[in-house]
Amino acid sequence: MERTIAADDGLLLWAETFGDRRDPAVLLVMGATAPGIVWPDELCRLLASAGYYVVRYDHRDTGRSGKSPAAYDLSTMAADAAAVIAGLGAGPAHVVGQSAGGTVSLLLALTRPGLVRSLVLLSSSPGTDAGARRSRTGPSDASEPEAGPPAAGPEERRAMAVEGWRGLVGASVPFDRAYWSDLVDRVAEHSSEPDTSARHVTAMARTPALTDRITALRVPTLVVHGEQDRVFPVEHGEALRRAIPDARLRRIPGMGHIFPPHWSSTIGALIVGHLRQNSGGGEKRHPGVLPQEILWPKHDVY
Repeated sequence: MERTIAADDGLLLWAETFGDRRDPAVLLVMGATAPGIVWPDELCRLLASAGYYVVRYDHRDTGRSGKSPAAYDLSTMAADAAAVIAGLGAGPAHVVGQSAGGTVSLLLALTRPGLVRSLVLLSSSPGTDAGARRSRTGPSDASEPEAGPPAAGPEERRAMAVEGWRGLVGASVPFDRAYWSDLVDRVAEHSSEPDTSARHVTAMARTPALTDRITALRVPTLVVHGEQDRVFPVEHGEALRRAIPDARLRRIPGMGHIFPPHWSSTIGALIVGHLRQNSGGGEKRHPGVLPQEILWPKHDVY
């Protein structure tokens, strides 16, 4: 179900929900410059069938959410996440953040701890002063587009976008060109003009590293990081594990910065396992989607 929620400054945020609103909520926070529909439908349905009320939403300046009238940093985006949870009456929620969405999730937990039941941080980072350097040789993140001359036309821009996703998925797993091409088309159809999502790059630059602050967190945290991540190499995941009290790290061989769609059940299993350990009960029990019964890919995951 599609919803619209007002942010603190009145800007309207687009959201979509899956499952029963009486179930424990899971807020999915996408990386910078990417709308919420980048979260795979399969993952959203899996989490909902496991007994969760799943919410994905568009950050300001992406998708169908409004354009910000002023400059901002990731703290503003964290306040937007809080507005989505509160607007849906879904707190406290389990919060799952991808890439820069992980930073937004950390800021949400720091500033509005009462809204956060647990954290899952996918391919994220506490900041580059945390003993982990961002790769300068890998492909640009969806959250950090590289400057350059504009593509000649729509088809060339589309092809470049598809290749960008290929770089983020990584070379160690099969690339489903049809899936990512369709996603590029869906994102274009879902997004309004003009595209102002590059404002997120400025928001990231305006946000200090969180290494020192997150040592005060007291929220159950699972860090999931691909060993082939060329945007935030796995040292960033290690830095998060060290900084956040009692955080756990799952390193995934073969995974790049973004997990491929056919790994939705794998990522879903990790998420559901963590959520069930830290929910206090209340989920529906559907044997078909219990973590131990989900088929894992042939690649080793530990």
